[in-house]
Amino acid sequence: MRSVLAIARKDLRLMFRDKGDVFFTFVFPVLLAMLFGFVFRGAATGGSRIAVALVVESDSRIAAGLAEDLAGDASLDVRRVTTREEATDGVRDGTFTAAIILPQSMQAGADRLFSGGSIPIEAIIDPVRRAEAGLIQGKLNELAFRQFPKLLADDAQSKRMFQSMREAIAASKDMGAAQKLAAGALIATAESFVKSMPGGDAGSKPAAGGAGAAWSPVQVRMQELPPRTGVPRSSFDVSVPQGMVWGIAGCVGAFAASVVTERSRGTLVRLRLAPITRAHLLAGKGLACFVTALLVELLLIVLAVTLVGTRVAQPGMLALACVLSAFAFAGLAMLIAGFCRTEAEANGAGRGALLLLALIGGGTIPLFFMPPILQTLSYASPFRWAVIAIEGPLWRDVAPAAQVTPLVVLAGLGFGGFAAGSRLGAFRDAR
Repeated sequence: MRSVLAIARKDLRLMFRDKGDVFFTFVFPVLLAMLFGFVFRGAATGGSRIAVALVVESDSRIAAGLAEDLAGDASLDVRRVTTREEATDGVRDGTFTAAIILPQSMQAGADRLFSGGSIPIEAIIDPVRRAEAGLIQGKLNELAFRQFPKLLADDAQSKRMFQSMREAIAASKDMGAAQKLAAGALIATAESFVKSMPGGDAGSKPAAGGAGAAWSPVQVRMQELPPRTGVPRSSFDVSVPQGMVWGIAGCVGAFAASVVTERSRGTLVRLRLAPITRAHLLAGKGLACFVTALLVELLLIVLAVTLVGTRVAQPGMLALACVLSAFAFAGLAMLIAGFCRTEAEANGAGRGALLLLALIGGGTIPLFFMPPILQTLSYASPFRWAVIAIEGPLWRDVAPAAQVTPLVVLAGLGFGGFAAGSRLGAFRDAR
């Protein structure tokens, strides 16, 4: 075992001394993961406008006016839907950032506006899009305040509001007869003042610092949906496995080329003169590749969790998927090293094959975005199985039983790669 560890330590030192290998193994995949994350986020949001679903359950004038103002707001992409269930499903599957619901109780809230009531508005938010939640809440308050001049200019509506105030005062047990009489006089004066006002401008809003700014009769209730299952919670959930694909591809290419280089230069023959077997050599080099692949995966996961807020659904299963992925590609590195006879073949054909397998295995286009023919071809790529194994516990949150197949495939690829690489290497050494 000491000889295996010594060989692995030696190969790791050589790899870390090569600045090109370090860049393409550790730095390049991080850059790709961040780039793909920002690209897909831009595509998903559809630009700067926030996509919202609007459900209008109230037939009141204030609901109609608010719906009209929401549709005309330049920062919102509003789509009317029939039911709140349809709107909620749209938020859950990522079609909308939020659902805005103007409930039936808006009319009752407007009628009781001067007697302790408030105008209710509901909003359902995707928890992934918390950054937009504050903007939506502020926008709803702003547009709701714009409806107040319409309420006061509407005779029937203002009568209901003042009548509701009179009823609340009459029912109060804390006010004496004199107080109720004085309050009634104030209400009559206010009602007379409102009637004498010219028609309000529907587009106006309360001046900053005025009564409307201090008084908040609008009640916006924000509700977060539970995190979605089986759907990426952010674009970085998709791009992190992509970054791992390219990091592991760089790792495999570097170690496969190093084995071929040592064989062609006679280093492996000289190592065989030491009291170690071919199995020790293979295990040592495979261990170095395995450790490097694990470091790449760990680096990307840590960056995703700390920098972009990725939440791991199943940490234990993710750790197992990373270990088996690293093992599978360590075996693939030994297989490529066994096939290639010269350094040129390892750096040319070997890396080219890895590039092709990474491309069809989810390295550039996420698997669920691929057309059917590419999805079928991707079954031949070990990178596909690594991506599926990592996505399952990372954001898909699928049952452990459903993750068995990719894990078994990765384990088989690792054992098969080591076995075939050992035989091919022995054949190359014999020649």
